[in-house]
Amino acid sequence: MKTNILIVDDEKDLCWAVREKLLSEGYGAEYVLSGEEALDVLAHKKFDLMILDYRMAGLSGLDVLEHLRSAGNTIPAIFITAYGDQDLAMKSLEAGANDYVHKPFNLDNLMFRIYKTIRFETMEQEVRDLRPRARASFANIITQSPEIEKIMSIIDRVAPKKVPVLITGETGTGKDVVASAIHHNTHNPRKEKPYISINTGAIPEPLIESELFGHVKGAFTGAVTDREGVFEAADGGTLFLDEISSATPALQTRLLRVLDSGEFYRVGETKVRNADVRIIAASNRDLIDEVEKGRFREDLYHRLRVIHIPLPPLRQRHNDVAPLIDYFLRFYNVQLGKRLSMSDNVRGHLMKYEWPGNVRELKHCIESLVVMADGDIIKAEDLPERFRGMEPVSVGNTVQGTYRELKAGIVEQFDTRYFTNLLRECGGNVSEAARCADLARSYVIKKLNDCGIDPKDMK
Repeated sequence: MKTNILIVDDEKDLCWAVREKLLSEGYGAEYVLSGEEALDVLAHKKFDLMILDYRMAGLSGLDVLEHLRSAGNTIPAIFITAYGDQDLAMKSLEAGANDYVHKPFNLDNLMFRIYKTIRFETMEQEVRDLRPRARASFANIITQSPEIEKIMSIIDRVAPKKVPVLITGETGTGKDVVASAIHHNTHNPRKEKPYISINTGAIPEPLIESELFGHVKGAFTGAVTDREGVFEAADGGTLFLDEISSATPALQTRLLRVLDSGEFYRVGETKVRNADVRIIAASNRDLIDEVEKGRFREDLYHRLRVIHIPLPPLRQRHNDVAPLIDYFLRFYNVQLGKRLSMSDNVRGHLMKYEWPGNVRELKHCIESLVVMADGDIIKAEDLPERFRGMEPVSVGNTVQGTYRELKAGIVEQFDTRYFTNLLRECGGNVSEAARCADLARSYVIKKLNDCGIDPKDMK
């Protein structure tokens, strides 16, 4: 989509020259000759950027910007100020301008400032767009793999609905994290209600029904008072049933009734109770296989599997290993009050390993390394025995290494363009360039040397 720019200046020749330059660069451009005209045009038409002269007859550029900002218009603005009007330039920035240029200015330098402003605004918008999504479904989900990004999309779509969800995957793949992300998604109307997680395989069989549905006094030995179960405690919210494949046949029957009608009764009583609970279940076993072997009810399986989220093991999404390493290293540094870094050799070993225990194994491995490492760097000798004798992956060949190289290249290109245009605008005068850019002269000289720019070529 073409970027449309409005030029506001009472010098018609200047407006015409800037507009022609913008059109030649592929932008859309219009100009008006007063602040009053600018406000009128902006009231009826949307622009992506405004180039605004500070000093004009009638409304000044500052008046125009303050009027727009008070009306909630956040259009990016680049001010044009007379050379030497440093105080006015600072006032424009305080009023909400994005940048400023001094008259007379180089059109190429103005184009660069326009590019920089638009790019910055684009990135800011991307961040604003991502923040709700990050809060909604990325909670504790660290990923660079398309498989998990697809799952995040499913989380966003299913979170507002009450439908049951079945999460399957090997032990340690993060089924509990996904369940929590569904409940705490910003689009889930139940997010402020209780979220209760229970491992059905970890509770002794005689107690599981009491734990889920509660009991009345005298229902069994030790039941000295009435007690509510987790279904009542989670009323209005979400109940996460981990390892659902461990449920007994009797429990499966009662779960099916709750899913169908919302009705249940406490152990030892006949009074029917109701609970408005969203069920998320998880299993590390193949439930179809369990059904075929007669160990799991087929009707319950289909009732739970309204939405199915299969989590791939970590070995099938190897792009996630590097960001997970970084995340857990930062996390345990904070938790344990350390400031450890990791050698490329150690990182290479961790990248090569298959992680049969998935994310959980990786998490515990990093925790152990942070606890046990001596000094400020985690070294190869700190690795557990299972990593010994492995040929580590070259970190330079990882996605993370490639990203660093790409980022460095982009920064270098940006610096070269910026300091070239800056020197041209200042006629090759390094001291003047440093003053205009509000940078130390020594820093500008270093950047010029790094970029291979000779000030003599800019005169």
